[in-house]
Amino acid sequence: MSRNKWYWTLQITGWSLYGLLGLVINGIFEAPSISVVVFALLSAAFMLIATHFLRYLIRKYEWLRLPFLRLSVRLLLTSVGLAFLINVLNSVFIVYIANFFGEEKFSVAVFFLYVFQTTIYFALWLGIYVGVYYFRNYKREEIEKWKLQSAVKDAELIALKAQINPHFLFNALNNIRALILEDQMKARDMVSHLSDLLRYSIQFNDQEKVTIAEELEIVNNYLELESIHYEKRLSYEINSPDRLKNYKIPPMVIQLMVENAVKHGISQVKSGGNIIVNVSQEDIDLTLCVSNTGSLEKKPEKGGIGIRNAIDRINLLFDQEPEFKLEQQGRMVTSTLKLPKEK
Repeated sequence: MSRNKWYWTLQITGWSLYGLLGLVINGIFEAPSISVVVFALLSAAFMLIATHFLRYLIRKYEWLRLPFLRLSVRLLLTSVGLAFLINVLNSVFIVYIANFFGEEKFSVAVFFLYVFQTTIYFALWLGIYVGVYYFRNYKREEIEKWKLQSAVKDAELIALKAQINPHFLFNALNNIRALILEDQMKARDMVSHLSDLLRYSIQFNDQEKVTIAEELEIVNNYLELESIHYEKRLSYEINSPDRLKNYKIPPMVIQLMVENAVKHGISQVKSGGNIIVNVSQEDIDLTLCVSNTGSLEKKPEKGGIGIRNAIDRINLLFDQEPEFKLEQQGRMVTSTLKLPKEK
């Protein structure tokens, strides 16, 4: 049912019950006559017309956008004016049309008592009308807020991906440039691995999450590429239980951790070293762990730019701040990232 139909259904039902209640109360004291029934119907009709006119004024002049004090004054004056008009019409019907009693029995005090009573009815009607209006606006604002937050998240994710991918591409191209004049065959192999990396980047750039299996496949290609560049200076191993490989993570997260291990670890050690990638489960979280030979001379708060962006992406996607640690463990530097487990 449309909002307008709901309004008229409630209006007609509500004021019909108001007129019926008047008849019931009158019937307690005496049997209702035709004039009494007509008076009850007219009273209900006057109230319906008056409240609808009140709604018209509220909507046409946008009173509900006014400050509280100005709104209250307008509603009070309008309600009193309408209550006065309705009771004038009721009095004319009672005295001059239905002849319930003569003019000599008309009481000004009783008249204003009925004006006050009708104003109370208007106040109750306004309480319901304004309450429904603000509740509906509150729900609409909540929906708009969630839509806005979703749009902001999408925009932030796009921006973060745009920052990560050029960083990864820059490192790969630098490696190829260093080998083109030294060993063309190795450079060609690196180009092949790079094409796989780029295909992954293009294919999954539009996705918020990828499986661990997909991410580890590209990590393996990357380490193959780097092992060609570093020759015997780099060895690596990747460990992940099969039961975890279908869980989802943001793309390029492990890849960035491995890139940092190569850039800040292996490249700084003349004799080279090892990179170990471990994916495990700890309680309800996934733990991504990358260890590399080297020493941690300076401990950043949250890793480099790429890692900070990855953490921001996880925070946006899972609505949860992931736990990131970078620490020295013997001859190895270990970066650990914990994030929610999701299939």
